Amino acid sequence: MKKFAFLPGALMALSGVMWAAFTLTWNTASIVLAVGGSLAFVVGMAVNWQEIRDWFRDPRGVFAVNTAFSTLLLAAILGMVNASVAMRPVKFDLTASGRNTLAGETKKILQQLPGDVVLKQFGRTPDPRVDELLAALARESRRVKPQFVDAEKSMQQAREYGVLRNGTVIVEYGAKFRKIEQVTEPALMTALLQVTSTIEPLVCFAQGDGERGASDEGSTGLSMLVAALKASNYRTDSISLVQQDVPRSCAVLVVAGMGTGFGPGRLGRVGRYLLGGGRVSFLMDPPVDQDVAAWLRPLGIGVGDGIAIDNSSGGRSVGTGPEMPLGVSYNNHPVTRGFGLATTYDRAVPLRVERQDIGKPVPLVATGAGSFERRDLVSESITLREGRDRPGPLTLAIASTIPRGTQDTPRPEPRIVAFGDSDWVTNAHLGRQGNRDLSLRMIAWLAGEEEAHIVATGDRENRRIAMTEQARTSMYLVNLLILPAIPFVAGVVRLLRSRK
Repeated sequence: MKKFAFLPGALMALSGVMWAAFTLTWNTASIVLAVGGSLAFVVGMAVNWQEIRDWFRDPRGVFAVNTAFSTLLLAAILGMVNASVAMRPVKFDLTASGRNTLAGETKKILQQLPGDVVLKQFGRTPDPRVDELLAALARESRRVKPQFVDAEKSMQQAREYGVLRNGTVIVEYGAKFRKIEQVTEPALMTALLQVTSTIEPLVCFAQGDGERGASDEGSTGLSMLVAALKASNYRTDSISLVQQDVPRSCAVLVVAGMGTGFGPGRLGRVGRYLLGGGRVSFLMDPPVDQDVAAWLRPLGIGVGDGIAIDNSSGGRSVGTGPEMPLGVSYNNHPVTRGFGLATTYDRAVPLRVERQDIGKPVPLVATGAGSFERRDLVSESITLREGRDRPGPLTLAIASTIPRGTQDTPRPEPRIVAFGDSDWVTNAHLGRQGNRDLSLRMIAWLAGEEEAHIVATGDRENRRIAMTEQARTSMYLVNLLILPAIPFVAGVVRLLRSRK
C-alpha cells in the first residue's frame, strides 16, 4: 500500500481543479481540495522517493512518464480550447444577406455602453430565438448580462415590471428599465439607447383648467402615468395653457381631459406649439367641445357625436361593461406595430379619419365588430338601434403628422395623437390590460424614439425554405432510413462477396 500513498492526494487535487473548471469559480471547497490534495500528493511522493528514483532509471519508467506528460498536455490544450470557445464562441454566418449577424449600428451601440445592462427574459421556459439573440449581444459586449426569470416562480418581480406575456424582455440599466414584448434586434437597441441615455425628454401636462392632475393620486389622477414615465427616463412638469404658451423645452404636451371646454385661446397656444415642431397627445372625453372638434378636423381627425358601446364577450372576460369598450385591433404604425394586448376605455367617443387639409392621419386603435356608436349621450341603450346608431368596428385613437416643407426641413416633424377617452391613462385604468404599455409607446413615438431610425435590419433577405408536411416527412425518411441503410447494405454486399 505504501507505493500508492500519492493517489489520494492526486485524486483530491484533480477533483478541486475539475470543480473549479465546471463552476467557473474558485470557492472554499475547491481550494481546500486542490491545496490539500497537492500537499498529500507531495507527501506521498516523498514517502516513495527511493522507488520513484529507481523507476526513472528504468527505460520503461521514462516511457511511461513521457506518455503521461503528453496525455496531460493534450488534455490541457483541449480543455483550454473548449474553455475559450465556451467563453467566446465563434460563429460563421454563411447567409448571403447576413441574417444571423448583428447590424453594424448594433455593434457600435454595444461598444459604447457606459455600464452593465441586464436583459431579463421572462417566461416559463427560455425562448430559443430570444436566447440566441441575447447571447449574440452578450458575445459582442461583456457589459450585456442576459438572464432568464421564471415568471411563475417570480410573480412579484413580473408584476413590478408589468410583464403580462411570456417571452417579454426587460432591458434594465441602474434604476431605469424598458419592456419589450416583440423582441427584435431594433427593439432591443432602441431600449438600450433609451435606458443608457443621459437625455431625459420633458413631458409637459396641461392642468389646472379642467384637465386631469399629474400629481393627483386619486382614481382620476395621472400620478401612476407620471411614475411610469420617470422610470422610463422622462422628466415631467405641469403647465397652465391659460397663463402661458407651451415652453419649447417640452418634448411632448399631454392634454388629458377638458372638463370645462378648451376655448380658442388655449387651442391657439397648442396650435402654435404643434406647428413649430411640437408633439401633442390629445385625450378627450364626451361630449367633445365643438371648438376642439373643428381644430382637429384639418389634421384629419374627426370626432363622433356619441360614445362607443361594446357588448363583446372579450370585454366581459376582463371585467368591463358595455360602456367600457375594448381596443383589440391595431394598425401598422410605430405606436402600435407588434402590439398585441387589449386596452380598455371608459365612455369613449369614437373618432374617424377625415379628408385632411394639412395632416396625414393613421388610425391606431379600433374596437371589435360587435361594438357600435350610440349617437346620443342621454340614452342608456346597450343594443344597436338601426338607423340611429353607427355599427362598429370603431376607431378610438388616431395619430397624425404634418409634413414639412423644404424650408422647414431642419425643424422636427409636428405630431399629434388623439384618443376619444382620457380615463384609460388614469390611476384607475392604467394597470388594466395593455394600457400602461400603450401609453408609454405613444409618448415614445411623440418624443421621437423610433426603432426604425436606429437599427435597420428589416431589409435583409429571407432565404428560408417553406416545406410542406409531405416534404418534411420525405426528408425524415431519407435522413433516418435511407442514408443510414447505404453503408449497411454496402457492408452486407461486401460480406457476401468475400464468402464466395
